[in-house]
Amino acid sequence: MAASISSSLQPPIDTQAWLSGVRAAWQRSGLRITGPRLRVIETIVSYRSPFSAEQLYADLCTHNEAPGRATVYRTIEQLHASGWLARIHGSVGEEGYVPCHPGHLHHLVCTQCGAVISFEGCDLEQMLARVAKETGFSVEGHLLQLFGRCAQCQAKASSS
Repeated sequence: MAASISSSLQPPIDTQAWLSGVRAAWQRSGLRITGPRLRVIETIVSYRSPFSAEQLYADLCTHNEAPGRATVYRTIEQLHASGWLARIHGSVGEEGYVPCHPGHLHHLVCTQCGAVISFEGCDLEQMLARVAKETGFSVEGHLLQLFGRCAQCQAKASSS
């Protein structure tokens, strides 16, 4: 049975470094770090599994002074556009977000427990150039997610 995208996540980031990086990036770009935005980013970094915008909003609504839905969605969009959140596509079509650092990253998604592991490196350039040449298609970007079983799930399966 395929795991939901909301299963466990192995945190790919240092929480404090991520929060500091987001704050610094927002200050450099002139974005105000308001109380509601701060609550959104602090909640995001507390998740240990990919989350949806609606899940984040619902979780924030359980506290006093919850940010508005528009603030939650705009904050997610700003973080995603600037590379501080990655959109993860589950093996059965669901989507979620995970905190990450800006850069060209790809993800491994465990189909059993839902763990998400980020990795750098991309050796697709030759293939993309060939595809572009053969089809006349101008490639502007790509998304690479690999689905399989993480080391922990493999170990559990072999020990049972």
